[in-house]
This record gives sequence, structure tokens and C-alpha cells, in this order.
Amino acid sequence: MNKEEIIKKATEYVNLFGYIQWNELKTINFDNDSSTWIISFSAKQNDTSDIFSYTLEINEVSGDISNMQMIDD
Repeated sequence: MNKEEIIKKATEYVNLFGYIQWNELKTINFDNDSSTWIISFSAKQNDTSDIFSYTLEINEVSGDISNMQMIDD
């Protein structure tokens, strides 16, 4: 998968939750050792419009998404 496909997959995943919406990509990095894309982004909370930072990981081989976490800026 290329970066554009990873970003699209991450955006669709985040928007599925319903309580947050993808806002902005911050960083995207590839970890060669684990074949994992690490994405840092901001998302807007639907009920308050507050914006929070998150990270998530997408496995390059399987496409599985894991470890979505809110992070402190």
C-alpha cells in the first residue's frame, strides 16, 4: 500500500466511530521492522467540536488497524 491508500484507510476507519471525524494528518511513518504504518492525526469530537490528537497503526501486510489511542499534545 502507498501513503495515499493508508491515509484513506485510516480516515475511513476513524470516521466509522461516529463520535469523531478525521480532521488533519499530522505525520505518517513506516516501521520496517514490524511492517507497520504509524499515523498521527487530529480528529474533531462531534458533540463538542473539540479537536484531539490520536495515533493508530496499520499493518502493511494484513491491512489490520490497531492501537488507536488519544495522545496528549
